[in-house]
Amino acid sequence: QLNNENGIFIGLFLAEGHCHNGHITITNNNKNIQDFVKNWFDNHAISYCEKSKTNTNGWTTSTITGNSTILSKLLTKMVGHKAENKHIPDEAYIAPECFIQGLLNGYYSGDGTVSKNSIDVGSASKRLIEGISMLCSRLGIFGKVSMSQLKSNNFKTKNIKPTHRMSIRAQWGKLF
Repeated sequence: QLNNENGIFIGLFLAEGHCHNGHITITNNNKNIQDFVKNWFDNHAISYCEKSKTNTNGWTTSTITGNSTILSKLLTKMVGHKAENKHIPDEAYIAPECFIQGLLNGYYSGDGTVSKNSIDVGSASKRLIEGISMLCSRLGIFGKVSMSQLKSNNFKTKNIKPTHRMSIRAQWGKLF
C-alpha cells in the first residue's frame, strides 16, 4: 500500500538500509527509528534481530535486520542497491501525498540535518536527490540541488564519490 507508514519505511531504507542474501538491514542509533522499524517488521510478520556494536573509537552502531527474501528482492528492484545506485521508486511520483510525506519523513529522519538556516540532505546518488527534489515540489516545497567533491577524508578513502545535496531554505523550510 502507498500509505504513510510504508512511505516512512521506504524513506528510512533509502537513507539507512541495505539488502543482502534475503536480509534487510536498517542501521540507526535513534530509539524512535529503531522502534518504528521493529513495529513495521512485526506488522508485516517479518522476523528480525537487533545488533549493536562499538568500534575502536567508542562509537556504537545499532542495526535491525529483517529476514525476508521476497522483501529484499522487492526493495532492491524498487529502489536500487548500494548508496550510489539508490533512487525514488517510480510508484512514488504518482502516489498519494500521505505516502510522499512518509517517504520524505523517513529519508530526512535518516539522512537529513536541520540547522538554523536550512534543512539539508545528501547522497552519493544524483538520481535519488533529484527524486527527493521532485517529491518535495509535489508538496510545494522547493530547494537548491548541488554537488560537491571531497579530495580526502579521515578514512583515507581512495575513490571518494561525489555528494549530491538538496538544501531547503526560507519560506519552503517553514513549509517543510
